[in-house]
Amino acid sequence: MKKITSVEEAERLLLEIKHKIRNNGLLFLRNKEKNCQTLARLGIMAIRVREIIDGLQATDYYQGPGPDEKYPWKWISIFGVTFQGTELYIKFSVGEDDTPVVCLSFHEAEQPMTYQFK
Repeated sequence: MKKITSVEEAERLLLEIKHKIRNNGLLFLRNKEKNCQTLARLGIMAIRVREIIDGLQATDYYQGPGPDEKYPWKWISIFGVTFQGTELYIKFSVGEDDTPVVCLSFHEAEQPMTYQFK
């Protein structure tokens, strides 16, 4: 996939991810300690995770799309958003087929994120 260079391209990327989530579903990795700690600390329930993801905007784009190192038929994109004063790092693994989108990361950012379009 090509590098994102405009907010319009980031919007198309995000729309594609959201379309795949609507049509193919979203798998959330609850077994990652960082994800669980952030959800517990912020009191975020599963339905709120989905609302946060649905509310992402093109200006929340951080990185990607890039190759998924574990699954070569998938690609990775990263977004970030502030929730209750905490910057969240949200990483998706997206397949080109009809498989669900996987939310690999949904946790507090480990370092400040620089957004290309904010």
